[in-house]
Amino acid sequence: MATQPIMPGTVQLQFNDGASCKRWIESLPLTNVQSAQNALTQQIALVRQAGIAPAELLRVLEALREPVAYVQHELARKYTGRPLPLETSETALWTRTLGLWQELIDGYLACRDAHVQGDPGLKNHGALVVMRCLRYTSCAMFEHYRIYRQVPAELWRKLHQLYVFAEQSGFARATVANTFNHEETDSSCAAAYCRALLAQLANPFAMSGRQMEFLERWIEKWSGLASLASQPLPPSAIPVLAIDLAGGAGPVFAEGLEPLTSLRYLDLEQIGRTLRQVITLLKQGQTPAQLGLGEDARQPGCENLLMLLYIQWCRAGTGRGELRDPTEEKAQVCLGMHAAHFYISGRAFRAPGASLSRQEEHDMQLFGHISERTERSLASSESSAVESWQLINQSNSGFMCMLREPDAQMRIGHNQLVAVRRGTSKLFYLGLVQWLRVGENNELFVGVRLFPGIARAVAMKPANFNAPSGIKGFERGLLLPELPAPSTPATLILPTGWYQPGRFVELHGEQKQVAKLVNLLEKGSDFERCTVTTAV
Repeated sequence: MATQPIMPGTVQLQFNDGASCKRWIESLPLTNVQSAQNALTQQIALVRQAGIAPAELLRVLEALREPVAYVQHELARKYTGRPLPLETSETALWTRTLGLWQELIDGYLACRDAHVQGDPGLKNHGALVVMRCLRYTSCAMFEHYRIYRQVPAELWRKLHQLYVFAEQSGFARATVANTFNHEETDSSCAAAYCRALLAQLANPFAMSGRQMEFLERWIEKWSGLASLASQPLPPSAIPVLAIDLAGGAGPVFAEGLEPLTSLRYLDLEQIGRTLRQVITLLKQGQTPAQLGLGEDARQPGCENLLMLLYIQWCRAGTGRGELRDPTEEKAQVCLGMHAAHFYISGRAFRAPGASLSRQEEHDMQLFGHISERTERSLASSESSAVESWQLINQSNSGFMCMLREPDAQMRIGHNQLVAVRRGTSKLFYLGLVQWLRVGENNELFVGVRLFPGIARAVAMKPANFNAPSGIKGFERGLLLPELPAPSTPATLILPTGWYQPGRFVELHGEQKQVAKLVNLLEKGSDFERCTVTTAV
């Protein structure tokens, strides 16, 4: 990504060596992170163009790493895992964050070039410089995952080329002692490179923003456990993955690949053993904090994410668990409880016992029923919004890959409730957004997992508890039936915050029922789905 040039005279360089840079950092207003980000971007661009000695440039960059990491992490929270398409302000912030990573990469690349040209001040720092280039290239790649965007092929090529340079220089696997910050853990070029590979293999497109925060932290911890080999690995329970260093993509399954000198095989055995040990210790009662997973990591979410990573990294999680049939079919899609309730019920939501509006009374007198036109006029735009998407493929168990139409306007988020009507069918089926991925040409691909059964729209109210704050009277709900094969209990889609085991909810639909909330199955971004037992 090209960074914006700084106009001559508009900003001045505030330091010219490592010592003066550290003094400048002390005056940097880190409480205003956006201002600090702009200042760091400008100063790194200026110092790279200032013509100072390459060894001094390296000292400056090493001093700037900590404030850069701080502001980037703080600002990334403002767009990580947000619904797509992003707001204009979120997109602008993401672009500036990517620009700062690129300035840092370009600074270290200038040091790398000086090392190649034989600069005596960098004679012993080649491995450190290339490790930093790999590290911050992987950071730029991770910014794409934060907004569910596919990493461009060109960025993969740059990452591979840096690792090839490390191999050719003979220090790819060498432990790099950090001579500038003795508090930092030593690493290697290979570990920095594997960090990017592990992030892609984790399938961040199917993660919430919170899960991505832990992923970023844990791959930092475990990337040194992965290794690369130039020859195929011995048979193992872990499917063999390979990376083509001459290509523009991440790891793929090695089975069936032509043997090439540019292929490297990814060994994840040690990571697999470590994950199994950590999961076992969690099951035995040790806390995530005791295992170094973070003071803010909580159970059972921590263990669930570890299991997900184990499946992705060590059990062919990167491939499809089942065959999917390609198809070319249009589908009608709506998002959220209000819209799903409207299209499944076929009318605007009305609380039981509520009186008819003047227009509804007019329709009843004239037609004997409430017209569709009146229903739509009574429904809010949120309830009635529906979009036409392209269904690309599907599986027998209810997984769909869909391509959203380019002119679609609704913002769509990870784990959001969705209702889908295929082709000429009259029925909407409920599901959730399993993953999101924006392609290199800005196409938005959506993975949807459908819930079993045909939902009924109901009105509901608490029977033995107070409704969450702000809710009075009846609320929308969606009831999915019990199914015999495969055996599936009845489930209820609730608004966020309603579920507690043992609560009772009154359901009003074709008949009045009382439902007991039993087990929570899904906690989406805008709904909860739980098993229920019902009685008339």
